[in-house]
Amino acid sequence: MIFPSRSIQSARKSIARPVVAVILTLLLAAPFWSAGCGSKSSADKPGAKTNVTSTQERFVLKDIYNKNYKWSDFQGRPFIINFWATWCGPCRREIPDMIKVYNDYQSKGLEIIAISMDDSRTASRVPAFVDRYKIPWVVLYGNEKVAQEFNLGTSIPTTLFFDAEGNEVGRFVGAQPELVFRRELDKLFAQSPSI
Repeated sequence: MIFPSRSIQSARKSIARPVVAVILTLLLAAPFWSAGCGSKSSADKPGAKTNVTSTQERFVLKDIYNKNYKWSDFQGRPFIINFWATWCGPCRREIPDMIKVYNDYQSKGLEIIAISMDDSRTASRVPAFVDRYKIPWVVLYGNEKVAQEFNLGTSIPTTLFFDAEGNEVGRFVGAQPELVFRRELDKLFAQSPSI
């Protein structure tokens, strides 16, 4: 069947407009998908170091059951600190992968500490969020002081990897896939074979 040239041009235009709109939307949204919630700062670089303090506790924070946890409670084995919030879409996206990784590495001694950066407006949502996602690790309420202690910057999720002595050995800003967690943990446990 032969179409008149105007019909072909009109059809091409009607197809091209939605395609161009979708491509532009994807290009504009791509940085937000992987970057996480918030804006970037100089501390938001993989491998950025945390503030080093003496033998003092780097934090004492309450969990969702009102129990106090301190920095030294987690030393002696490799651990991860994940800064997140209930309102953060990328944080929610990475939780299922983190749970799979935790289930596989917990027997090797891994501990994950989630520090919620929800403020007074959303902190009451944290316990229900933990139940909904069936988060199996310690969930603490963070504050500005702990954000400064670990050079958090303004982007979440931010995940910090620590060796058994409490030295930061890795940092990732934005939601990470399961493969990234496994790669970092394999390196970390290879350096700590006696744990």
